[in-house]
Amino acid sequence: MKNIVSFLISITPFNVLRIFLYNILLSYKIDYKSKIGCFNVINSKNVKISNATIGRFNYIKADHIEMDASSSINKFNRVKNLHTLRLGERSRIFDRNFIAGSPEEVGVEGFDFKEQNVVLGKDTAVNRGNFFDVVRSIIIGDNVVFGGFGAEIWTHGFETDRTMLVGAVEFGNDIFIGSKCIFTKSVKVVDGATVGPGSVVYKSITEKGVYSTHNIYKVK
Repeated sequence: MKNIVSFLISITPFNVLRIFLYNILLSYKIDYKSKIGCFNVINSKNVKISNATIGRFNYIKADHIEMDASSSINKFNRVKNLHTLRLGERSRIFDRNFIAGSPEEVGVEGFDFKEQNVVLGKDTAVNRGNFFDVVRSIIIGDNVVFGGFGAEIWTHGFETDRTMLVGAVEFGNDIFIGSKCIFTKSVKVVDGATVGPGSVVYKSITEKGVYSTHNIYKVK
C-alpha cells in the first residue's frame, strides 16, 4: 500500500506539494529546501531528508533513510530491502545503480536484516551501473569515488557445501575505485588507496598505495 501512496504522491505536479504530502500522509521528515522528483517510489518507516535531492524514476525501500545537506540520488536507481540508507553531506549516488539486501522475512540462517545497511560519508560518489549486495553492511567513508561504471560489492558467498559466509565491506577515506572492480565479503580498504579498473579485491588492502590486477598487486 505504501508503494502505491508514494507513487501517487510522486506524480503530483509541484515539488512543494510532493514534500507536503510525503510529510503529511507518510510521516516523512523532508524539509522544503529539498527537491524530490517525479515517478519515484520511496517506501520507508523513517525518512529524514535535509536540503537534499532525489531525481526521477527511483525505487527506494529502506526502513531508515537519511540524506544530509547537498546529497543526492539521481535517477533510475533500485535500492531495496535495506535497514538503513544514509548519505553524508554532498555525497551522490548517480544513475542506474542496483543496491539490494534480502527481504526482512527471508527466514534463512545467516541473514540479519538489521545488518543490511549502506552508509556513505561526506563528498563520496557512487557513479553509474554499480551493484551492491547488502547481506551485511557496506560502509564507505569520506571522499571516496566509485569511478566509471560496473563495480560490484559482495557481502556474502558460499562454501562448496553451500554453507553461507557473510561479512561487511568497509572503505576508509580518500579512496578511488576504477571501473568494474569486484570486492568480496569482509574486505576492508585503507585510507588513501587507489584500485585500478577491473581488479578483484578478495583480501583487505591495509597500506596506502595504488593497486591493480587480480592478485591485488601493489603498483607503487
